[in-house]
Amino acid sequence: MGDNGRASRPGAPGRSIDSLLLGATDSHGDRPALALGELNVTYDELAATVERLAERLGENVPDLAGQRVVVIGPNVPALVAGMFAAWRRGGVAVPLSARLREYELTGILGDAEPVALITVPSYREYSFADLIRRTGVDLDGLRVALVVDEMGEVVDELRTGDKPEPEPLADEIGALLYTSGTTGKPKGALVQHAREAGAAEALADILELTADDACAQVIPIAHAFGLSCLLASFSAGARVILADSSVSVRPLLEAVRNHRATVLHGSPALFISVLKAAPGGVPGARRGFVGGAGSPPGLLEQLDGVGMRILNLYGMTEIAAAACCRLDDPPTVRYTTAGRPLPGFDWHVETSREARGGGGELWVRGPWVTPGYFRRPEETAEAFVDGWFRTGDIGDVDDEGHVRITGRLKEVVHVAGFSVFPAEVEAFLLTHPDVAQAAVVGAPDERFGEALQAFVVPRGGAELTPAALLQFARGKIADYKLPYRVRIVAELPLLASGKPDRVSLRASAAQTVETGAPR
Repeated sequence: MGDNGRASRPGAPGRSIDSLLLGATDSHGDRPALALGELNVTYDELAATVERLAERLGENVPDLAGQRVVVIGPNVPALVAGMFAAWRRGGVAVPLSARLREYELTGILGDAEPVALITVPSYREYSFADLIRRTGVDLDGLRVALVVDEMGEVVDELRTGDKPEPEPLADEIGALLYTSGTTGKPKGALVQHAREAGAAEALADILELTADDACAQVIPIAHAFGLSCLLASFSAGARVILADSSVSVRPLLEAVRNHRATVLHGSPALFISVLKAAPGGVPGARRGFVGGAGSPPGLLEQLDGVGMRILNLYGMTEIAAAACCRLDDPPTVRYTTAGRPLPGFDWHVETSREARGGGGELWVRGPWVTPGYFRRPEETAEAFVDGWFRTGDIGDVDDEGHVRITGRLKEVVHVAGFSVFPAEVEAFLLTHPDVAQAAVVGAPDERFGEALQAFVVPRGGAELTPAALLQFARGKIADYKLPYRVRIVAELPLLASGKPDRVSLRASAAQTVETGAPR
């Protein structure tokens, strides 16, 4: 295992991620690549923006190979162009969601050690320059920060001079995708070029995408699921309709109708919202992937009923996509399983791991599994057993190869398609001077699928209120990580090991379910 936490197996050889855009530009240059609001950006126009950004990067960092380029933004052309500019110069893209705040950015920027930063000026009321400044992270290796408008044109540039460059990553690594994991600390999964190029082509083939398709992209591009869907569209030369549904689903539905979307991807929570806002479905949007959490009973059947064949896709930050249903699968398979393995993937059910209700921990190996975590050799070693990646999910695989997910070993809560690890939120809550102990669990939620509930023990004598704690949290941590309910308690129920009794806490949280988390 290397110093950067790579497992002792090479990445699979294959195409670069940049080749997807180059291929689409060669074949479909005058056709729309991206749509935002009323604007359409052709593949030729996107390629020109990428080239201009790549030149600006090259002027400041002549040798970008293996160096990290942080790209921050919502689902706008600038985020796409920034990533491809990094790849065009041989850099490693580190895409970050615009919904991250000071607490998360502090850990990620300190860990990634970027030499370049590309960011939109702001998102909603938050200035990213101010957020980054407030982190207090000493970005010793940063050479340049480019501020771009939503279309990717540079509006400001900060040159920080010649500084020692951090250690580069290997050539096969194209991106770092950050997840907090069960430790609560951010860790970057190493993503190979071959993984994203291979996954893109496989998913485009499964969904039968063509250049005539228009794919609505509401999942954050900075997340593994969203990135895979974006690149699958580019692989086919399709148009990507960029949208944001973090506040309301109506702007998405407008974009879908205006641009005549044929494909819609999203989380179960998104599709539930779509059906509530448009009970008759979305005309034209006939297929897509659902991921980020397990689909609740009846959802896919409802979508079928309005002409939308939505396929379960199983993946995570570390493995991209490893199983999914197919368009010609019978309803019983599409409704009850995560589908069959994608090409090159093997699954193993490890029954020695504790599993309630049968089955075992699902282990997977294949061409797109991460080689490990950036500078996390111990966590890399813990995640792999003889080349198998331990997913932390409980399930089984039937005789025909269909994967079923029945539970979790890892403490993770799926909030509106985002994987939130309670350990990270607990660690954040403990930064409040009046918090002595904190435990966070998930509870069923009608709108988001699951929502967070925090149980907090104040320090002796402190007068802490739920409202004060939520006020402290807003603006410092991503909005989807905010507990929808905070309960101030005298003590936490504990196991014999001294750890919080999460089963008891989840039962208590489920008894006090309220619909909708504060945002």
